[in-house]
Amino acid sequence: MNSKGIFSGKKVLILEGGGFKTSFTGGVLDAFRSVGHDPFDAYIGVSGGSIAISYFLSEKYGYFYKCMRMLCQDERFIKYSKAFSDGLMNLDFFKEIAEKEFPFDFDIACEKLLTKDYFIVLTDSELGTSHYLQPTRENWIDMTIAASTVPMLTKGKHSVNGIDYSDGGISDPIPIRWAVENGATDIVLIRTTHYGFNPGMFRPEYIVSKFLRASEKIIEDVENFQLNIKAALDYIETLPNEIKIQQIAPESPLNTQIFTNSVKSIALDYRTGLESGLNYFQKVQ
Repeated sequence: MNSKGIFSGKKVLILEGGGFKTSFTGGVLDAFRSVGHDPFDAYIGVSGGSIAISYFLSEKYGYFYKCMRMLCQDERFIKYSKAFSDGLMNLDFFKEIAEKEFPFDFDIACEKLLTKDYFIVLTDSELGTSHYLQPTRENWIDMTIAASTVPMLTKGKHSVNGIDYSDGGISDPIPIRWAVENGATDIVLIRTTHYGFNPGMFRPEYIVSKFLRASEKIIEDVENFQLNIKAALDYIETLPNEIKIQQIAPESPLNTQIFTNSVKSIALDYRTGLESGLNYFQKVQ
């Protein structure tokens, strides 16, 4: 642990990704917003978690949930005809969403970040290495798109400042170790992986990895995606008592998956997140 790291003395909120499963995350954050709960000094967003926290920082209650509901059935976003070429989900369309239909409020968000830190996890599309970058007003949306660019489900990479990145969850799905190594001792983790999670015998990402045109490191990380999540959760159990980690997670597997076209499933998971967020708030008061 680095006692002089960037997170030393700070309360850190980490948000796991999970595509449409982050409807749960949106519920937790809306619960926090409804009771004015934002004691955090720093935020780390992974994949869809980076979109959810962007709306939270923008003080846009309910926007992320409405965005998920719309995207899951919008033919401008879901491109079944492109599933085996440019990917099933058109994340470039999300840029229009974040600018027009359900816009981020960069004035509010950037003002918050004058006194707080926000990092988005990205994966270098060539090297497969993890990068933890702070967005600016100018590159915020592009960085969020890159952070959610899952191979095969999307076009696989997105450029930020001239560098191609892919989904941050590929290389670091739950960046607890990075936070701790950089001084974090007070962490709240919002998971989309349920309590008691164990990788199953059948792992779809293992099959997906065999069809990827990507670097060896990215193929390996996609193949071992669930194992990497389990490794991060196991790492939490090894940490000394002076490192405080509180976890907010669904009790059982969510109704949604990384991809869904079910508004009902999104609504159910969002409601579960609302309840989980309010329960957590009542416990810490």
